Amino acid sequence: MIKGMLDTNILIYATTNSPPEIFERLAKFRKGEVVISSIAWAEYCVGVHKFKIDNSPVEKLIDILPFDADAGNVYGLLTAKHPDRASGFDRLIAAHAIAAGVKLITNNPGDFSLYLDDGLAVENWV
Repeated sequence: MIKGMLDTNILIYATTNSPPEIFERLAKFRKGEVVISSIAWAEYCVGVHKFKIDNSPVEKLIDILPFDADAGNVYGLLTAKHPDRASGFDRLIAAHAIAAGVKLITNNPGDFSLYLDDGLAVENWV
């Protein structure tokens, strides 16, 4: 059972700063209980390739959840409801978390505040 979804920024923070609090929290979960959206993974991989970061330890810890039709439907609803908001990775990631029914774990909760009334739950581990 999935209990949380990591946002790109918290994964980047964990990879570049190695904060013990994030790894301690991850250690409380079994593999598969905390995932990353395939959208966030793609965004994270830009930095992996640009800055030549070894992401193999991360791949061993966290499962990647594919963006599916349900997530696409929620993305469409969010875009129709918030047409003036720039549509980027954050909206796709928010839609994925809402569709999966899981809390989004992020270091930038303000980036997702617009979607709280749409069913998104957010938690900051930093």
